[in-house]
Amino acid sequence: MSLPSRLDKKSHDVNMSEVLQKAFEEFQVRAEKLSQAYEAMQADFKNVNLELDRKNAELALSLRSQQEMQTYLNSILESMHNGVIGIDTSGKITQFNRAASEITGYATGEVVHGDYRNIFAAKPDQALSLLDTLEKGKEHKRDEKVIWHKDGHPVPVSMQTALLKDVDGALLGAVEIFSDISRIKAMEQEMQRTKRLAVLGEMAATVAHEIRNPLGAMGVWAGLLERDLEPEDQRRKTVNRITEGLGRLNRIVSNLLVYSRPIRASLREVDLALLLDEIIDFVQIEVERLGQDVAIVKAWDKASPAVVMADPEKLQQVVMNLCLNAVQAMHDGGALTVGLERSTREFADYTHFSIADTGSGIEKEKLEKIFDPFFTTKENGTGLGLAIVKKIIEFHSGFIRIHSDVGNGTAVSVFLPGKNA
Repeated sequence: MSLPSRLDKKSHDVNMSEVLQKAFEEFQVRAEKLSQAYEAMQADFKNVNLELDRKNAELALSLRSQQEMQTYLNSILESMHNGVIGIDTSGKITQFNRAASEITGYATGEVVHGDYRNIFAAKPDQALSLLDTLEKGKEHKRDEKVIWHKDGHPVPVSMQTALLKDVDGALLGAVEIFSDISRIKAMEQEMQRTKRLAVLGEMAATVAHEIRNPLGAMGVWAGLLERDLEPEDQRRKTVNRITEGLGRLNRIVSNLLVYSRPIRASLREVDLALLLDEIIDFVQIEVERLGQDVAIVKAWDKASPAVVMADPEKLQQVVMNLCLNAVQAMHDGGALTVGLERSTREFADYTHFSIADTGSGIEKEKLEKIFDPFFTTKENGTGLGLAIVKKIIEFHSGFIRIHSDVGNGTAVSVFLPGKNA
């Protein structure tokens, strides 16, 4: 090989070596940068993971807090004695608490997600105040309406409604809060009835006083007339009828005065078991005198006392009246059962006795008026006996419950506070 050729080859080798050296140095620089970038990326990734863990922890805490708040709010709704119904903008029920279920008779599962119109518009006169609020923006405050129970009876309620909106003011739906006021309405009716009866009683007392004196005089003259007639005189029958009519009028006036006057009684400890035992013996004698086929059953433990604070004479009047009414209801005979209980689960502080017959029973529409003065189901009744009975029992801070099944008989329960009540 010639000298120039060797020199050219050597020069070429030197150039290749320099190129390789330069390329290697550049590779090292880039590798170093990549390594630094990788380390930086790892640090960033670690920071991102830490931030994600922190956000996840915050999110879990927020969700737990929201769940706790939701549980708390649901507990409040379920513990309320007021019914709560919530609907969304389409009229679907979203909230229906326990009180709403008790008042309406619908289970929560029956109505939630259902259409409010389809569930609570079954009656043509049903007041859909919640839809008025949703569709017209008309909010109700302290209004009253009737909700129809699932079984078909009306339930008077007081209610208020409001629109539901989010934080931005967008409409979410509407809510109604309502409460059953059946007892309040019944008390209002009872108060009105009591006022009417009080006015009637005052008027009746005045009339009774005015009537009693002429009745007495008429009785005296009828007695004198009967004395002057011979025993075989046919006119004595007419006089006897006059005397009987005057006697009946006198009894009505006497009962009217008893009803219209305040009750005067002396309360003391009375053993109901002994009192009932004595009175039922008198009732037995009266049944035998009338010749009726009525069996009398004493259904209580005579050895166990049942002490109440009462006026024994007034209670005797009550028991006798109820027993004779029961006997008179059994025209074709039957059984008169008198029971006594010291306490019940529902009325733990009361002692109550019951008088049940197997007579003809009383129709529902008449049963509601049975204690009204002058209302009677008897042909010759005055309509004051049971009114006086109720007045005496209420004077003793007690109350009466009556149940009757037409054709099967009637049961009257009288509740009196126990001695320590």
